[in-house]
Amino acid sequence: MKQLLLKLYYIGSLSKEETNKNQKLIRDVEWSGILPYLKKGNFLDVGCGAGYAMQMAKEAGCEVFGIDPNPGGHGVGRIGSGFNVDAKVIEGYAEKIGFESKMFDTVYSSHVLEHVNSETESLQEMSRVMKDEGVLIIGMPTNHILKWKWLAYALFTTHHKIINLLFGRFIKVGKTKFRNIFIPESHSIPTKTILYDMKYYTIENWTNIVSKEFKIIETVLPAYYPFPEYFQFFKLHKSKTKSSSVFFVCQKK
Repeated sequence: MKQLLLKLYYIGSLSKEETNKNQKLIRDVEWSGILPYLKKGNFLDVGCGAGYAMQMAKEAGCEVFGIDPNPGGHGVGRIGSGFNVDAKVIEGYAEKIGFESKMFDTVYSSHVLEHVNSETESLQEMSRVMKDEGVLIIGMPTNHILKWKWLAYALFTTHHKIINLLFGRFIKVGKTKFRNIFIPESHSIPTKTILYDMKYYTIENWTNIVSKEFKIIETVLPAYYPFPEYFQFFKLHKSKTKSSSVFFVCQKK
């Protein structure tokens, strides 16, 4: 009975291994979309996580470097899928990148800008450490993925949130705000909700933010895919009109 109850409780939630597999599939497709724009030489991954992009850049012939507030703590490979990158990785934030100015041929950042404290400072720092003839490749999620995230949360976590709200202090699982039973928290700002993300994560908005500091020379729309941590409502596929992430290939102005 206990096993049945646990199975029902976690219905729709994927294991860490399944989530990692979905994330790797996504990152593989995104990487293939931006690989033609990669410049060989020094490569910096801002928000390097477990090292996926550094590994791929190394295989492409780059000297790889990384910076992250919690190196190895997130992203593809964080559960030990075999990535072992010989790279110089430092602990730090996008707003203050601890590398020399004009050091990198390629500055890369994937699904990071939506989490920083200051988009302007982060982009300015990326520009500072990038060579004058270098390239910035930067990607963010779009609002196309959010409706599937909301649906997954509604179907597979609503009962979690109700239990947390009613019994959280007794079973020590944390508190849940009443509004978050039905409206998930923002992916970027915990004090806001997914409604903020739906409005903010548009390709037009990301274009405006990035173009204030860089000249965008190419916009890449890799693929349309669902949220990786829950039941997959459809398979990742190419679409001419929708993409769950957007990548900009940029030069200095």
